[in-house]
Amino acid sequence: MAIQRTLSIIKPDATKRDVTGKINQMLETSGLRIVLKKE
Repeated sequence: MAIQRTLSIIKPDATKRDVTGKINQMLETSGLRIVLKKE
């Protein structure tokens, strides 16, 4: 069975508005697992 991965890139304006935590929470709620975060 092949492993599927999804790349999510959060744009700089979302970082400026301090909504990255909310975006990450939405991804996890939808069933995705965050493997690596780079800040």
